[in-house]
Amino acid sequence: MYSTDIKTCARQIVKESLNRILAGTYEIPSLEEMKNFLEQNFDHSFDEYLITQKIKRSHPAWNRDQIVGELDRQKRHYENELRVNLRIAALSTIEEIENLIISLNNHIREWKVKNL
Repeated sequence: MYSTDIKTCARQIVKESLNRILAGTYEIPSLEEMKNFLEQNFDHSFDEYLITQKIKRSHPAWNRDQIVGELDRQKRHYENELRVNLRIAALSTIEEIENLIISLNNHIREWKVKNL
């Protein structure tokens, strides 16, 4: 997940929760909630066909079992990387939400000082 995705996701969550933030009732999502949200809203697919074709091109002498074994190994590696990256993205998104809320509260305070 890219930092632009993280910032876009955080902004969207803050926009959708603006009324609760202003009322002081908004709670930052937990790490698990954020991971679930990111899993549901971003495509993280593993294209078996494409990977199989790359393996076949890289190792033309391999038999079917060797190709399937390598595909399984790459899929496990991909899933492990995805879990780690998802956790990092969730933590980064939570941090970005916190920063946006702080910034929003500061802007509101400044506006009140100027206009009230």
